[in-house]
Amino acid sequence: MVYFLNEVEHKFIVLNLRPKIRVNPVPEELRGWNWHSPPLKPYYDLKLPMYLICNDYCKTGRDVYMTMVEGKRGEEDLSIRLGKAVHDAIAKAVRQARRLNFQARIEPDDAIQSAVKAVWDYTMAACRSAYLKARAEQPYASEEDVISTSIPFLVEHRMDGSLLGCSGIISVDCYDYLRNIVFDVKVTAMPTNARLHTTGYALVIESLYEIPVDIGCTVSISFRDNRMSVSKDIHFIDANLRSWWVEERDRKAEIVYNQTDPGKPESCPPKCMFRNECL
Repeated sequence: MVYFLNEVEHKFIVLNLRPKIRVNPVPEELRGWNWHSPPLKPYYDLKLPMYLICNDYCKTGRDVYMTMVEGKRGEEDLSIRLGKAVHDAIAKAVRQARRLNFQARIEPDDAIQSAVKAVWDYTMAACRSAYLKARAEQPYASEEDVISTSIPFLVEHRMDGSLLGCSGIISVDCYDYLRNIVFDVKVTAMPTNARLHTTGYALVIESLYEIPVDIGCTVSISFRDNRMSVSKDIHFIDANLRSWWVEERDRKAEIVYNQTDPGKPESCPPKCMFRNECL
């Protein structure tokens, strides 16, 4: 399953990442619970969706202007629809698995549904395997305890990001509450700014629950010739990432506050939802 880590990934976290975190901890002023003080304190009194803060579809931020000032929605292409369908399938599969309903099935009827079925089956199989292993190893544990320890994921967890200048409702793809890892899924090649999403989620979790979240994992899922492949980028949500996120939030909030069109970029990415607005 996309949120289960394999043996090599566990070793990387325990023997490589966590020792580095202990040596180079996150400065207190960049912890989410310091949302009321600079630099985390929002400079402008407005709320931005997390995806607008973190995305880099438009280098000038004109997508932010079109969405928040002009009120336009943009056009969703196949890749965006596929991404939404895959996110939804993973979340539903995990929820069904936590109810011990491993028999649920999806019958594909188009290209998107074929991809969804692959993700669904993969997630169900991994969750069932983890549950059966935990049940065998914990024969005296309650059913609830076995589920909680074998499938320790909050999926599409709703959070209020307003303390950090984000939208009132944010949905984090997954939070592993046993290992304290926040996940973000990309149904595409890994973008250069992918780590900003896990950084934003970590800051919001810290602002609400006042627990440190130092590790993020970006999961990239791709489909080719009816086959699914999964790769992971496990990373330290360090001071540089947190500062970068704050800079992006403030830069884009300024565009909305001033209601000034930042202009077209030199080149427009083919997957931008507002591509037709700039042609």
